[in-house]
Amino acid sequence: MRIAHVLRRLSFSDWGGTEQVVWNVARAQRAAGHDVRIFATTALRPVARETRDGLEILRFRPIYPWWPMPRRLVSELDRKGGNPLVPGLGRALRSWRPDVIHCHAMARLAELCLRVAEKTGAKSVVSLHGGGALVPEAEAESLRAPTRGRIPWGKALDFALRRTRRVPEDFDGIVCVGEDEAEHWRTRHPHVLFLPNGVDCALFRERGALAAPLQPPQAAAGGARERPSGSESGDARAPTAHVLCVARIDRQKGQLALVEWLGRHPEAELRLVGPVTQPDYLDEIRARAAALGASARLSVVGPLPPGSPELAAEYRAADVFALASRHEPFGIAVLEAWAAGVPVAASRVGGLARLCAANPGAAVMFDPDDPASLDAALGRILAPDFPRARAVAAGLAAAEAYDWGRLSGRLLDFYSEL
Repeated sequence: MRIAHVLRRLSFSDWGGTEQVVWNVARAQRAAGHDVRIFATTALRPVARETRDGLEILRFRPIYPWWPMPRRLVSELDRKGGNPLVPGLGRALRSWRPDVIHCHAMARLAELCLRVAEKTGAKSVVSLHGGGALVPEAEAESLRAPTRGRIPWGKALDFALRRTRRVPEDFDGIVCVGEDEAEHWRTRHPHVLFLPNGVDCALFRERGALAAPLQPPQAAAGGARERPSGSESGDARAPTAHVLCVARIDRQKGQLALVEWLGRHPEAELRLVGPVTQPDYLDEIRARAAALGASARLSVVGPLPPGSPELAAEYRAADVFALASRHEPFGIAVLEAWAAGVPVAASRVGGLARLCAANPGAAVMFDPDDPASLDAALGRILAPDFPRARAVAAGLAAAEAYDWGRLSGRLLDFYSEL
């Protein structure tokens, strides 16, 4: 089977959840004997063509249809959003003639995939990665902010080309990362698959993420467990509680709530790992940390490649993993933390709450809008009497159920049913 995966961007140095899904699914499908290619834009990686792990990746230059379009704004939209026009991508898809076109984007890219599928007879599938139906209006407004006040000349082109296809309704199949969104679309479409994100459990074992013995944060008198390099600043006192968050720096992920917690707990250190998709939000985070006198205990590490020794070291050094998302269809980093043997504190929102509730004992949940709830969750995990070994065992068992090999098989079955 020829399978084309289409997504907005694929950068190996600036990585997010969608990229992880596409990359791992494509690798698993290739391992199963299928002919797989990835089609993307040159956003954040200006390489037109490359091959990695036997997978061919083709990229095309995006054009953001707004005026004026200064270079600074192009860079910002490369990271998140922009709804680009992508000349050349449709022609490349038609030329290759895949059996399945699996789109991992919305708006113009999704409409392009539908047009090509109609012309070539390919099956069309779209994945909803971001919980689009569940995004709070305040966050949606922040996403529209970069292009506010600019002329949307792309709309005139859409009208001239009669781009009237409905997304995601007109796709042959809809894949939902979040169970809430799957339930929403099952009432509106005959072919919907709930396919959660996954994790490569073997990768964490191979990287030795569990090599360090687990111990309560207070175990070493006056000391702390191994701390990876990459901090923005040092602190004369060694923190006794190491909190890790692996997520893009973005309002959706709610890192500001963790910074507020840091200000209330001078014995703690917070490390933020992930690409910056909203630079103004990072500015807020740093400013708030400074106002709270917590800058020396906040480390913004930046993006780390999935499965890298550096990422494994971050998990190995953490006492607790915390994800304070405002909304979340799933929460792929929680699977990584479980696979790495780290106790988890997670927001009680959307698919993330479903994931944690389905695996009792593997996570402690909290309300992201309630500081006392966050204090209680992290305080419970960091307490000397917390049943850490049981929590780690529950997390490891949960992660095994989401191995990429299993999930890829379900997706291939879904293609065959369409």
